[in-house]
Amino acid sequence: MLVLAVLCGLVAAYLVYRKPSAEPRPVPAAPARGESVVVEDFSEAGLPDGWKAVEGDWRVEDGRLVGVPDADGRPNRIVFGRHLTDFRLEATVRFAEAGGPGGAAPWVALGLDVPASGTAPWAAGLLRGGAAPGFLEFARRTPGREAWDVTDKTVLPAAVGADRDVRLAVEVRGTRARWFFDGHEALRTTRVSRTADGGQALLVDGARVSFDDVRVAKATENALLRPPGSPMAVIGHRGASSAAPENTLMSDEVARRGGAEWIENDVQPSKDGVPYVLHDPEVDRTTDGTGLIRSLTAAQVDALDAGSWFGPAYAGARVPTLAAQLDDLRKRGGNMLLEIKGRHSRAEVARIVEEVRDHGMTDRVVVQSFDVDALKHTRELAPELPLGLLRAKLDPDPVAVARELGLSAYNPLATELLARPDVVKDLHAAGVAVMVWTVDDATHWSALEPLGTDGVITNRPAELSGWNAGRLHSPR
Repeated sequence: MLVLAVLCGLVAAYLVYRKPSAEPRPVPAAPARGESVVVEDFSEAGLPDGWKAVEGDWRVEDGRLVGVPDADGRPNRIVFGRHLTDFRLEATVRFAEAGGPGGAAPWVALGLDVPASGTAPWAAGLLRGGAAPGFLEFARRTPGREAWDVTDKTVLPAAVGADRDVRLAVEVRGTRARWFFDGHEALRTTRVSRTADGGQALLVDGARVSFDDVRVAKATENALLRPPGSPMAVIGHRGASSAAPENTLMSDEVARRGGAEWIENDVQPSKDGVPYVLHDPEVDRTTDGTGLIRSLTAAQVDALDAGSWFGPAYAGARVPTLAAQLDDLRKRGGNMLLEIKGRHSRAEVARIVEEVRDHGMTDRVVVQSFDVDALKHTRELAPELPLGLLRAKLDPDPVAVARELGLSAYNPLATELLARPDVVKDLHAAGVAVMVWTVDDATHWSALEPLGTDGVITNRPAELSGWNAGRLHSPR
């Protein structure tokens, strides 16, 4: 346990304090996915229609929008676009000067939720200080204050010198967002301040900054699809089952600390209908009890030791109820890929849905199953819950199956997908994500990543998180 904690700490430290790459990455040409709301290349003289310079000097020069810093220390601001819940804002940015009046450290921001009236809160993604030690930040400007509250921060992947173009982007989904630097994800947050009417904006301070090719596009409807430049989602299989007893709250916590964005767990009912997190039909392998879980009452299941089999340090761990696991995720963070294990009646699925709704987790749970009837029951009872179909063998036409069942994700055995890699492209074209199971080695991760695989279920989430980080922040 101590060794694992040290490993997780090293991974986290690497993500926050990694050294910038010495070589700039190429600016990607691929456009933002989704319906375009703003596409502006500043080819016409004067500010475009719908763009309002609220503070400071904004002008169009030589086919670029230029923000000129003021001497009063207030950030220049220009607003545009409209209020959107889920969207991607992109811009090509160039620092024309290294510093502003009085040697102020330069910064530029993509405004994510900025009312034209200027009323706070504002939400923005900031690039602060073009040279080392520069930072990417998510920040909010709160009512009654003339400063930014930084909620999330990381070092710049590379220096941003004068007269060098960089492509910046932020993808927003409600209160969650991802920062992209030259096409590669660098930072995430779950704390974007939202208003009822705030639109997009550009802000500059401490330097003359120019912009080109500004785009705003609605984000794809399916949030499980991997945004361009993001790594494959890390999905901890039964938590971090290589490092802690599977399907326990301890295993979930180890997976979170190791960088898992999702926790994959199995659910099935006790004799008296309480949903429990357990993989096998029997309790024998992972507890000190015996028998089918469906033959044991909730009181009997609660009394089982689910940790000693893995190691003495885990003695006393319990088989969590679905309610306990949902509560844990809600408080500590993370999302759940919830497998309905085996055949379930409609009433049993209804109890699962009830638990998810009661805990306010419908926006953080995806229900998956090998059993088509369980998915159909879920769709009838809770159309708001995304569905994933597990497959040990690929269907002849996965897209047709996905459409028939209303799937958000098609989740095959990894080796099956590698045998038919074009399936990923076909499913993505239909708006369906692909999350494979269960992959624990870098050789297969390397084969799955360029296919566009959206997520990987793994017993080794800390290792996959580290592998993702190494690929994202190494020279290309």
